[in-house]
Amino acid sequence: MSLKPEPVRHMPPEIAELRDLIPEGSVYRLVGDILYAKYDDADHVDLYDAEGQPGISPVLLTFVTVFQFLEKLSDRAAAHALRVRLDWKYALHLPLNYAGFNFSVLSEFRDRVIEHGAEARLFDSVLVQLREMGLLKRRGRQRTDSLAILTKVRDLTRLEQLVETVRLALRALLAADEKWVRMTVPPSWEDVYGQPCIHEKLTQAERDALRERVGPDGQWLLDRVQAEETPERLRALPEVKVLATVWQQQFRIVEGRLVAQEPGPYDGKTRIDTPHDPEARYSAKRGQGWVGYKLQATETDDEEMPHLLTDIAVTSSVETDYEALEAIQKRIEERDVLPAEQLGDKGYITEDNLANSAKRGIDLIGPVKKESWVEARNRGGITLDQFEVDLEDLTAVCPARQKATIGTSTGKRLVFRFPKAVCASCPLRARCCTGKGSRSLSVGRNYPGLKAARARQETEEFKTLYRRHRGGIEGCLSALVRGQGIRVGRYIGMTKIHLQALFTGAAVNLQRAARWLAGERPQAKRQGLRLSQNA
Repeated sequence: MSLKPEPVRHMPPEIAELRDLIPEGSVYRLVGDILYAKYDDADHVDLYDAEGQPGISPVLLTFVTVFQFLEKLSDRAAAHALRVRLDWKYALHLPLNYAGFNFSVLSEFRDRVIEHGAEARLFDSVLVQLREMGLLKRRGRQRTDSLAILTKVRDLTRLEQLVETVRLALRALLAADEKWVRMTVPPSWEDVYGQPCIHEKLTQAERDALRERVGPDGQWLLDRVQAEETPERLRALPEVKVLATVWQQQFRIVEGRLVAQEPGPYDGKTRIDTPHDPEARYSAKRGQGWVGYKLQATETDDEEMPHLLTDIAVTSSVETDYEALEAIQKRIEERDVLPAEQLGDKGYITEDNLANSAKRGIDLIGPVKKESWVEARNRGGITLDQFEVDLEDLTAVCPARQKATIGTSTGKRLVFRFPKAVCASCPLRARCCTGKGSRSLSVGRNYPGLKAARARQETEEFKTLYRRHRGGIEGCLSALVRGQGIRVGRYIGMTKIHLQALFTGAAVNLQRAARWLAGERPQAKRQGLRLSQNA
């Protein structure tokens, strides 16, 4: 499919007359009056082939996708809305008799965007447009937090996972080479793997029989696929690779016999939980577990300015917040919207993140995790902060004014050890040493920044600032869940859910900008019933 860029459509007279029927704070009025004319099909030529049947305007498809995510519509419902909704036609300068297109075009457009790595193109351009409109402040204040995203597929028991993995591999093999499958796989497998496995619909005897059979069947299929005479393209199928990975994780061969793996340490980074979404991972937070991904969101928080998302991304559910911060700040820096202050909870605050943020000119604000040393947990214990650590001279001085030099240096950690004889006779030993040996300190190379952050978080100024500005990001995440349904991924796979997040972020920014320009302001707090005089 090729692209033949066309000039931006002017507003049809019969549509322009409908302007007063569209609320002033509507996204569709903002797009139709200001933004639509600033987008050109020619900017999307790289998404299409040089020759072929002319495609539908990518600008039109882009905004339809934004409106779709804004209102939580399916592809079919979005295509119908484009045909009948007057506000959509106003936003996109379409004539009244515009008949639209088949809903499948939207799926094909998303695949094209992903194929060319253009998922963030609209989100970035919307930020540029809003900044030019004076709605986005450079070097202001921003806040960051994360949210669990559930995979669209249902949770599987171990038996269901194994049977479904074999079934999906067979389906993929049939689609790729039906002749090979019919010559290789016994017809009796149709009765076992022909339909999805649902645990509740099986009797106990059927479950026991499946447990005995599925392991050897899966291994038998793998052996046939990996044989030299088997076409290479079959071994390269993603479903076959998932089958090989799951069997490696779930089984082992003992004396030539396939046996199930004994329960052991759970490797959440590599363990596949469902063959229907192999990238989804199990994770848990505060006792709540989920299979899926994690959303990282950052929004502005400046007085007399709308709260706009400057970054939104989907990561693995097992990636920690402190690991994600570097990539967040890098993306914000590339968009030229770096803040002067960035607030986050303790999951983001580490000594390395504090130092790296400072290099970008960002004051990273948030509570630092408490020391885990035994001395810090004991009442009256001498904590690390009470030592004077000099990273230039590589020395440490304790409260008793004894000096220690560096003992070891491995990677990012420095270890200082005090002499045994000094600690043995020290009057502070009961508060400082819990073992029979001497006191040792392990600090990072950016420890001074961590120490300063710990001291700052005890001040009233920090507590007031953090309490006043940090909590708002929770409301942002709640709005994404309630308003745009971001809690559950619409699609399968991290790449597609990441696209969903970016288009949703663009939609939310447009919605917030439209409301701000119409005079609406974010609600400062819950209004309540106002029954008391102080409410």
